[in-house]
Amino acid sequence: MLRISKMTDYALVIMHRLAKSPAQQLRMEELAESTQLGLPTVRKLMRQLVGAGLVRSERGAKGGYLLARLPEMISIAQVVSAVEGPMAITECCEDDGGCELSGGCEVEYHMPTINELIVQILSTISLTDMAGLGAGVHHNIQTIISRLSQRSAQIAS
Repeated sequence: MLRISKMTDYALVIMHRLAKSPAQQLRMEELAESTQLGLPTVRKLMRQLVGAGLVRSERGAKGGYLLARLPEMISIAQVVSAVEGPMAITECCEDDGGCELSGGCEVEYHMPTINELIVQILSTISLTDMAGLGAGVHHNIQTIISRLSQRSAQIAS
């Protein structure tokens, strides 16, 4: 089963919360309360999300956290990468490899293409899309497929 880690799942929960009111600064305690995540978890993830440039931190009594860009400009792939690092579904998709079958595996050649397709799909889905997936799944899936097709056409030309 291909699965993201709990921390990445929690990062998506936090980013979804921030995307619901992108102009509003939220303190860490407010984020923890509104997402029902523990404060230490929120603290750790906020460091990663700020470090990745997805969230801005404002210091001071009226400070807090807010998205660094509009929610439609932040992809699910960016959030996943902020927590997990570069996406690789198998060891042969990583730069350093490390698979004991490397060089003699018939599947090795195909995995980077599959990995890239997954990355492209997740790069095409924004926080705004994620917020709307519950309400209009078919419409949003069609929009995402359309964007993916446009992106593929741009790469091909």
